[in-house]
Amino acid sequence: MLSRLLSAVIVLSLPAVLLLLNVRLLMNDWFIRLEYARPDFPPDLYGMSPKERLELALTGLRSVTQPPGASILREVRFADGQPAFNEREIRHMQDVYVLQGIAFRIGLILALVLIGAWACLWFSPATHRLAWQSLNWGGLLTLGLVLGILLGFLFSFDAAFTLFHRIFFEGDTWLFLPTDTLIRLYPEKFWFDAAVWIGGLTLLEAIALILLARWRLSMS
Repeated sequence: MLSRLLSAVIVLSLPAVLLLLNVRLLMNDWFIRLEYARPDFPPDLYGMSPKERLELALTGLRSVTQPPGASILREVRFADGQPAFNEREIRHMQDVYVLQGIAFRIGLILALVLIGAWACLWFSPATHRLAWQSLNWGGLLTLGLVLGILLGFLFSFDAAFTLFHRIFFEGDTWLFLPTDTLIRLYPEKFWFDAAVWIGGLTLLEAIALILLARWRLSMS
């Protein structure tokens, strides 16, 4: 009974752990710099220079990943001295700061629980094989879930993007005008590419775990 419970923990937690791991991987300067360096990245239509736009985008990232959060955006100015972000944008970024903090703490807990459950199965000769089977099943579940999510984004990005925000944010606090700074810094293509990166990395990791698990099972 305990071994089945531990197996279920591994299978069900693996998709969340891998997805959150890859989300955190992309929430770093390198991804923004990579996107901005792409020749097909949409230009700003309202006069920001590429250098100023990149600096503001990196500042926006820091406002949702580092203390004290989005309050730092109140001090940010455009080159002409005007405030770069309005209060609605700052409130949304603070919501993101809080949400990502909760999500990654949950992800860390899930990762530790997953590792612990797998170790318990692996160290016992009676459940050693089940440890690898659970990893295989978790990888397959991850493949199915991520493929479904990716297809949703590929065939109806707007609907999937809207659904995500309605689940995690209240009301219309995440809706902005095309002239708002957040839309200018992080256009739709930025989020589409992020979804593809996260999904693609998660698929590769799931496939690698499945292959590893099946190789180990074939040897036992």
